[in-house]
Amino acid sequence: MNDNNEGDKTTIRVQVSDAHQDIILDWSKDWYDIKRDTFRQLAEFTGIPLKNSYDISFSKLPVTNDVYPENPFVFRAGARAWFRVTNSYPRPEDIQLPRSLAPCKKQDFKDKFFRDGDCFALNTRLKMKFTLEELFVEYRLVHRDLIDETECSSSFCHHTSNKAFLDKQAKITNSDLESYLRAQPRPDPLILDRPYTIADELIDPVQIRKRKILADFNIGQYFNSYCKCLDSNLPFVRHRLRTYWPNRG
Repeated sequence: MNDNNEGDKTTIRVQVSDAHQDIILDWSKDWYDIKRDTFRQLAEFTGIPLKNSYDISFSKLPVTNDVYPENPFVFRAGARAWFRVTNSYPRPEDIQLPRSLAPCKKQDFKDKFFRDGDCFALNTRLKMKFTLEELFVEYRLVHRDLIDETECSSSFCHHTSNKAFLDKQAKITNSDLESYLRAQPRPDPLILDRPYTIADELIDPVQIRKRKILADFNIGQYFNSYCKCLDSNLPFVRHRLRTYWPNRG
């Protein structure tokens, strides 16, 4: 990574397997423009269209010993620093701060979260909108200092952080799948608006239709992760559903 001697810019690195992209955060710009540039640079790296990018979350070790509210990214002592932004403009800053309704300032991101040379590994989560007409991707960027060399964790999966997997997701989002989805009949709006519970999964028409689409195109494995570590910090046991029906031919 090239040295960055400009005080108003920070360079971070995003990695997938052996591939990487340096992302420039230009602090001389408005925060919304910085956010927009980050989504754009990730889209260029991943090959996933910008319109399909839903959000980005960052997690790393804290850069100070302070916790909230002095450090708005660390909510308790011993916790990692974390924040999430969505691909939406213009709107009030949408960082998730459970203990405050006040947004972070641009200076907070510069001074209390990012450091020049930070290296993040990328996980991408490809999902289908509940109305079964659009695809979207969630970017999960985890600092290399938080990642075991071989073991997955609740925040990072080695199995899906590889270029071949990412390229397949990019191919899906660049295909005509969304046009196909919009041309298909979808569940009645009254069904979409009703309360949804895990117990409904096998009979719920939305989920049945979604699973059929994924099976017909043989792409379910790029939407649903079977890595149990991703749910290891949940206070309950989450039963992972089959990507394909057991009687699929």
